Amino acid sequence: MRQYRFVDAVIWDYDGTLVATRNADREAVERLLGDEPEAHAGVQEFWATEGLPIRTRIERAWPGRLDDILPYFNAHVDPQRFRGILTVIQTLRRDGYRLGVVSSRQRDLLEWGLKVSGLRPYFESVIGLDDVSAPKPDPEGLLKTVHRLEVHPSQALFIGDSDVDILAGKAARIATWHAAWSLEGRRSHFAATYQLHTPKDVLTAIDMLGQEPTGTEGR
Repeated sequence: MRQYRFVDAVIWDYDGTLVATRNADREAVERLLGDEPEAHAGVQEFWATEGLPIRTRIERAWPGRLDDILPYFNAHVDPQRFRGILTVIQTLRRDGYRLGVVSSRQRDLLEWGLKVSGLRPYFESVIGLDDVSAPKPDPEGLLKTVHRLEVHPSQALFIGDSDVDILAGKAARIATWHAAWSLEGRRSHFAATYQLHTPKDVLTAIDMLGQEPTGTEGR
């Protein structure tokens, strides 16, 4: 157990945490199957690897077909911001928290998604797949983010919805909270410090910790 009094930075995953993008992936799979019904053989593997980079998921589900299939998933589909996310992000910035995003989505699509969802101005650091040598669950992206934000890992929180997010947070030694408000209601197989059922729970948990001068936080 690590004692601390407050945190200075909140780092967010993108897909399934800030915005709902699973519907866009579902639509891409449906378009693929409409053109190639035989591709159904790889669908189960594709959904089993959520949280990994889209290129990795495609290569595992449809080996040797990356160049053919990637365009189905790179279409610009407006992301759906989760209800309450904008208020939470605005409140954190107003209260002086430094904010970052770490995603396994390619940088250009990540930047585009944050911009069209109205979230980009609030984040000081945005790290996508192109910015790291190894994606989550490797901690590289998170460690780069705390360096950019000029905070120690013990002064940061990471919020994500998938198993790879929680594993990455633990590897970086950053307190990691599970965003369980995904529309799919997916559960993580790995323990996180807090299970957050709505974005507003982020503010509630931070406030609670801030009221405990000698509080402890599980890692």
